[in-house]
Amino acid sequence: MGTDKIFFIIAIIGYGITAVYSVRLWRNRFRNDFLPWGIVPLIAFAAHTLALILRGFSLNSCPIHNLFEAGMFIGWTLSLGSVIALFFTKLRFLTAFLSPLLFLLGLFSLIPALDQPRVVPLPQWVSLHATFAFLAYGAYGIASATAAMYLIQHRALKQKQLHALTRILPPVQRIRAFASGMLLAGTLFLTIGLCVGIRGHYLETGIWLGGDIKIFWALALWVYFSLLLIVQHVFHLRGRAMAWSILCGFIFILLTFWVTSFLSPTHGNRPAKPVREERIFIPMEEPDREVIRI
Repeated sequence: MGTDKIFFIIAIIGYGITAVYSVRLWRNRFRNDFLPWGIVPLIAFAAHTLALILRGFSLNSCPIHNLFEAGMFIGWTLSLGSVIALFFTKLRFLTAFLSPLLFLLGLFSLIPALDQPRVVPLPQWVSLHATFAFLAYGAYGIASATAAMYLIQHRALKQKQLHALTRILPPVQRIRAFASGMLLAGTLFLTIGLCVGIRGHYLETGIWLGGDIKIFWALALWVYFSLLLIVQHVFHLRGRAMAWSILCGFIFILLTFWVTSFLSPTHGNRPAKPVREERIFIPMEEPDREVIRI
């Protein structure tokens, strides 16, 4: 086991500890302060960052070569958002919402079958394409966690359950604005990633889209979240419908990202097909015939 994977396991343990304390906060109606435990996600994020850096140095490139590294990168973007939220009092409990997701994503990424060496070397543009795509998925994850906060806050206010959770969470208007900002950021990142990826695919293969399921999957995500932004600003879609739409969109990403990556001929990491050997039989020269070689 490499050093990078050891630090990644340390990060997952930190996320697990934070998730357990988050469950305790839920059971106590968030009456306890989260700040003393804020050091744990900070340590986990530091270990996660170190694991990502060590992985990159071992490959001499951005660590996006297989599904294990993809899960590590997406988890890092989510962890970055949770650490930033720690420094804002009203957003501090976003870390409690993200920690169970980080823990489960880390455990799933540790499946040995996902960490296979890359068979075909990646072109240079792939690093830029994958970086923006993973940042987009991370932004959508933070938006979904914020949407979950909105649904909980909205339900508590509707039922007039003014417990500790409603007092420590931001107002619903601020939660909605933050989720919309993350949705916009994710869509911008995904737009850049798609532009770089589709152009690079054309330069490599001579075709723009081809039959790659991963490209059509990413385009479908871009259309879905772009429509959400249009509906929100043009038709003024607000409240629970918007929150559920964001949440369902990210759940769809979690359920289909790995499958589409495996089925994709360019994004998957399948073993190279064996080269078929062809034997050419050359007739022997007749001994009685004179052969002149120039």
